[in-house]
Amino acid sequence: MATESNQVRNVMWHWLFRRDIDQLEAAYRSARNPSDEIKATLEREWAELEELVRAGEASFYEEDESGQVVYDYGDRMSDRLHEVEAILKLVREAFTISLSHYWEREMNKRLKVNQYDEKKAITLLKSRGLFPDELGLKVLRLTSNVAKHSGGTSAQTLNTLRPGLFDQEAIASNDEQPDYTNLLLTDEIVAEFFEVVRKSGP
Repeated sequence: MATESNQVRNVMWHWLFRRDIDQLEAAYRSARNPSDEIKATLEREWAELEELVRAGEASFYEEDESGQVVYDYGDRMSDRLHEVEAILKLVREAFTISLSHYWEREMNKRLKVNQYDEKKAITLLKSRGLFPDELGLKVLRLTSNVAKHSGGTSAQTLNTLRPGLFDQEAIASNDEQPDYTNLLLTDEIVAEFFEVVRKSGP
């Protein structure tokens, strides 16, 4: 009877876990959707302008009567795309932190503790016959810490494990340390984090 009860609990855990991750990912897509649409529109408008310029029907800038450039469409487009990317960067960071927090809360609940212990969480999952992505979970936790707290031990460790998550050129040229300002959190990395959590859970 106890075995059957455990099986029921495991099935429920699997269902609730998958539902929560799907909902969190749907919220992520919804949060970034307006900026994605603006970015797509801007890129389409720029492509159309390039076609007109190639055809000799438009210019990338406007000049006054003396030949001075009074409006540069390239500069303006660059500024607008930078604004959109800044918003998307914040969304990626916010949901990376949210995903990490969800994972830690879920493991704390199963371990019946208040403080997340990655080693104990991995041990629990393996005892349930699961195959957690240990490196992926560590990278997620460290990335979340960097997004929240900037530099320090988490940033140094993350830079050793995944140097591609930081702008190495900026670090080298400006003699900087890895931290929040040079963290490269791309769309692909966020998608990777969702997949890490999915395949590590029930």
